[in-house]
Amino acid sequence: MRLHTLGTGGPRPDPERNSSCYVLAAAERKLMLDCGRGAIQGMARAGLPFAEIDTMLISHHHVDHIGEFANYLITSWMAGRRKPLRVYGPPGTRGIVEVLTKQVYDRDIAFRTEGETAFGPFIGAEVVEVEEGLAFEDDGVRVECTRVEHGHGLPFGKKFLARWICLAWRIEAEGRVFSFSGDAVMCEPLLRIAHGADLHLQCCYISAAEMTSGHFQGVGKYTLACSDTAGKIAERAQVKRMVLTHFRQTTPAKIAEMTADIRRDYTGPIEFAKDLDVFDV
Repeated sequence: MRLHTLGTGGPRPDPERNSSCYVLAAAERKLMLDCGRGAIQGMARAGLPFAEIDTMLISHHHVDHIGEFANYLITSWMAGRRKPLRVYGPPGTRGIVEVLTKQVYDRDIAFRTEGETAFGPFIGAEVVEVEEGLAFEDDGVRVECTRVEHGHGLPFGKKFLARWICLAWRIEAEGRVFSFSGDAVMCEPLLRIAHGADLHLQCCYISAAEMTSGHFQGVGKYTLACSDTAGKIAERAQVKRMVLTHFRQTTPAKIAEMTADIRRDYTGPIEFAKDLDVFDV
């Protein structure tokens, strides 16, 4: 397996980083994990063929994780995709896809099918909504997901929390295991899904030294794993190697701070991803 990091930033605009988007090549398949801001340009710069992505895995519905979904769906079809894109995501994903293709971008699609007919009939997505357990297993690839905590400790009402479902993912292929935290904070389901992974892709938003205000302390506790807990997650999950991503913004000094924080808990290999990096699993 091979991981391409196309977007390693967070929701705040960063001139050095796109928002969350990754492509995992596994057993002659290419799977995209999330599709945030800059995903299209990231794929173009990486030289990855748009039409060869056959499956998308969505961690949750924040804009920095799905903001370029419709763009990718249309662009990959224009680039030659002739099978429906298989999309696995939390409940609510199907409704988002329906609105994007039948209301928001319906004129764009009509323009390219009724006037510009060179691309043929529009081929969209087949959505499977998942929450827990096996998502699919075929062609030598096994994909599981689990519900994780991302903002669930904040003072939301029950109605919102009932529909705010966030996922972490585990992919097994070629005798290797890859796991992706999504934006989860430390929680038991994340530790289970990542257990023993050969490569674990972990959100690490800011360093412990940056958690000086009540706001950022709350971010680290409830919303986004940071360097004070990333090492603990890796150690408790017994992952063999960890790649860190989803940074607020980084400098060499901040990377050094994060490294020192993580090394207090985890002694295994760690790497700080940049956009367009490639990692063998």
